[in-house]
Amino acid sequence: MNTQHDTAPPRWLWRYLTPQWPALGSGTLAMAVRAGVLALVPWPLKYIIDSVIYAQPLPPFVAQYLPDPHLDRLALLGALCALTLGLGLADALLDYVGNRLFLDAGQRLVFDLRHDLFSHLQKLSLDFHRRHAGGDLMSRLSGDVQKLQDLVSAVGGDFIQNILILVSIPAIMLSVDWRYAVVVMAAFPILAGIIQLYTFLLRRALRRMRSHEGDLWSMAQEVLGSVQLVQACGRESHEEQRFHAGASKLLGIGRGVNSLQAQFSPALTVAVAAATALIAWYGAMHVLDGRITAGEMLVFLAYFRSLTLPTRRVAKTSRMVGRAAVALERIADYLFERPSVVESPLALVPASCAGRVEFEGVSFGYKPGPNILQDISFRLEPGKTVALVGPTGAGKSTITGLISRFYDPVLGRVLLDGHDLRELGLGFLRRQVALVLQEPVILRASVWENICYGLERSTRRDAIAAAEAVGVHHIIERLPGGYDCLVSERGQTLSGGQRQCLSIARAMLSNAPIVVLDEPSSNLDAKTECQLMDAIKRLTASRTSLIIAHRLGTVMEADEILVLDQGRIVQRGRHTQLIRDGGVYGLLWSSSAEGATSTGADASSPVVQFRTAMA
Repeated sequence: MNTQHDTAPPRWLWRYLTPQWPALGSGTLAMAVRAGVLALVPWPLKYIIDSVIYAQPLPPFVAQYLPDPHLDRLALLGALCALTLGLGLADALLDYVGNRLFLDAGQRLVFDLRHDLFSHLQKLSLDFHRRHAGGDLMSRLSGDVQKLQDLVSAVGGDFIQNILILVSIPAIMLSVDWRYAVVVMAAFPILAGIIQLYTFLLRRALRRMRSHEGDLWSMAQEVLGSVQLVQACGRESHEEQRFHAGASKLLGIGRGVNSLQAQFSPALTVAVAAATALIAWYGAMHVLDGRITAGEMLVFLAYFRSLTLPTRRVAKTSRMVGRAAVALERIADYLFERPSVVESPLALVPASCAGRVEFEGVSFGYKPGPNILQDISFRLEPGKTVALVGPTGAGKSTITGLISRFYDPVLGRVLLDGHDLRELGLGFLRRQVALVLQEPVILRASVWENICYGLERSTRRDAIAAAEAVGVHHIIERLPGGYDCLVSERGQTLSGGQRQCLSIARAMLSNAPIVVLDEPSSNLDAKTECQLMDAIKRLTASRTSLIIAHRLGTVMEADEILVLDQGRIVQRGRHTQLIRDGGVYGLLWSSSAEGATSTGADASSPVVQFRTAMA
């Protein structure tokens, strides 16, 4: 894991901040000027007290710009009041300009980072997505990234300005009366200690809170995505209790965060009040002794309040900054994740692909865990169909993932036209393979857009042509709206057969030389299965085809059948040969509905149904 994000700010964040330097620089300049304006705010009040009320002479460096208090006090009062108003207006204008610049820069930074994170998540290997819940991915992509805009505005709008104030105001106080300045500044180590303590406690609590938020949203997404199963099994109360337990735990952590936040500001208020009383007492004694004027005492008290204002702002924004810091850590966890399947810098992109696939002694296992495929060797030839059959968990679907190089073998090689897949460009390779899965992936879009997803820059006319080519055009036309029918998320408004029709048409449109079908006709009625098998025959004609099936009747005509058991190929041959040989295939056939029918067994008997389920 890359640990660069442990620094503050993380070094990787600079590449997103750099394009925003013009706005950030302008905002910093506006806030710097504002800090200077704030340093001048108490001085008109000093001169009102010392020169207007007590008729003390003005200092030479301002006397040439203001009326003489001995000649016209009212004119001096008016000028000082106008100056106070002018400083207030300048403060408001600079505050608006600076904050607007930082907010806009933060928005653009969020856009760039969210785009890059989304792009990176798409490129991560399937094993990463197997390990991480979709809800947690969305939490980091949405909420965590958004926290960065708050961080930019908080740091830019408050931190820079406050640093300048904390540097400039003590320097001015030291130039007026260094003893009084030391008394005022002695209070700030205590205030800084309070801030440091609460910031640490808040960050630790917020890190736990964000972690539990991700877990809770992952659970909610899983339940809502499987709501049909939940309702069918009558598990609404159970899931409600699970959500309530998770939300209650999150509430408890949130209450702890709120408690820290609520304690933070009062603790600072008490410390500031005690320091103010001490500074006022010390200042009043200096005024009585004639060491400073009443106006200068007012300036010191105003400056103390000005110096505590950044402290109060830190108290108010600590939660925002703490959450942003935790969000940065969570974003970096994924941003620095490296895919397990990586394209070679010297990747080959052949001009054409014949579609000849070969497995040479391939072994594979998901880490951590043992290998689930052992020494797999076979060939897929153009125009031929190879079927994979075997018990559940034998490794059939894993083989299809290796062909598209979603995973790399632990041992052995997978070849395409004589090239190791690791030598080929990923984009090229995956354009050569069309997938038809047991559960088709259907997007929230029109029917024709779902079909066109199989080929970039394809059109509605192309989608219709592909559907006609595989013989599902009449099925799609019967949908409400036909090809313009808007499909709901995950294709819930379509039947299983209709979804599979779209998937097969999509594969046809891609015009890939290799077709992989992973149990495409399972869970379908006999009539729909018959229609789809006709479409599949059209799709696989003259292509390299690999089909996985539990219903052995769908693979009887395959050119070769590979029988997998416990991760190994234990039999291979055509259907009739394998029936004669018996073995695992013979058991699967006799246990299946087709085999039971052919041998005169009752396909509806509990024994046959149990064997079929086990197969």
